[in-house]
Amino acid sequence: MSMTLTRRPLFGGLPRVFWVLFGGQLVNRFGAMVLPFLATTLVARGFSAAQIGLVMSACGLGRLAGQPVGGLLADRVGRRATLIGGLVATSACLVALGAARGLPALAVTAGALGAAGGIYHPAAAALVADTVPAEARPRAFGMLHWAFNIGAALSGVAAGLLLAHGYWLLVAVDAAANLAFAVIVAAGVRPDRPVARDRRRPAGYRRALRDRVVVAVLALSLLGKLVYEQQRFGLPLAMAADGLPGSAYGLLITLNAGLIVLVQPVLVAWTSRFPRLAMLGVSWVLIGAGFALSGPAAAAWQYALAAVVWTAGEIGMAGFGAALVADLTPEGAHGTYQALYGWTGALAALVAPSAGAALYDGGALWWACAVAGALGGLSAVLLAPAVRRR
Repeated sequence: MSMTLTRRPLFGGLPRVFWVLFGGQLVNRFGAMVLPFLATTLVARGFSAAQIGLVMSACGLGRLAGQPVGGLLADRVGRRATLIGGLVATSACLVALGAARGLPALAVTAGALGAAGGIYHPAAAALVADTVPAEARPRAFGMLHWAFNIGAALSGVAAGLLLAHGYWLLVAVDAAANLAFAVIVAAGVRPDRPVARDRRRPAGYRRALRDRVVVAVLALSLLGKLVYEQQRFGLPLAMAADGLPGSAYGLLITLNAGLIVLVQPVLVAWTSRFPRLAMLGVSWVLIGAGFALSGPAAAAWQYALAAVVWTAGEIGMAGFGAALVADLTPEGAHGTYQALYGWTGALAALVAPSAGAALYDGGALWWACAVAGALGGLSAVLLAPAVRRR
């Protein structure tokens, strides 16, 4: 693929549909208050750690199931209809989860919530891939990640204040935010029709999984995301073992979000002139190196320096991963291919805690992160000729 060396604008040159999705993502993420506080709420209700883990795992498994369904619907029914349907279903599932009381009902509704949330994500990514020019895709996907983090930062503050007035208020805000996103899409995105498929060639997931280059990119993305997910598991364990308070971890996550909000648009606009896979390789190396630096860290400032490194990798991965998958996707199949890419994130979120626990207990977690990052960078170099031929 050819990349021009012209200067990239920060916010210009993106179509109206993208800004509709950007605004909807910002509103939706600001309202995403239920899942971050679900475990806390269940503790207050008297559920055990094992029971809470079951509910959270059900949500993760639902997301794994929802992604491929959403990809198929996006390609065969349409992006707009799938996106609106998934958002409305998510809103309904949030209300059902808020009303659930016993463990079976909580597990079922959490699984349904994960599935509904997984359905609309591939449709949104497919809309970006459909409407944004190829050279601007890294910037567009990076900007959506930027909106996600802005919304998340505001959501955390607002949810903490609202929770004092009852969990149902969080449910109401979250459900309303999903409905608001659906209304924004309904008003701002024109109805679309699926592209006619060539019956002589396998379509959807069969075609994608027979493409060795795509499978290799997905496998490397999964590896990078498994390392990145250690910010949720490995880092809190390591910081606690060093005697640092929970507030120190909270400040670290705030630093991560703050850096993304401050530098992501500029960094992705500048790096989008380079080949996608090269930037992904650099991102995987930075993520691996950043978490590897957490091994010898002992003081809060040392963890903060490590966070700067892996945050830079996160910014690159968010911008270039989906863009590269879009570049490798045949016409009319962006929904299924983006679902596969999103599926790697869902799988990493589900597997990373148990894998990280085993490696951490064996004293090998940070070494494994370093090796995984180096392997990702080396594999990107080896895979580059095959990607260029595409």
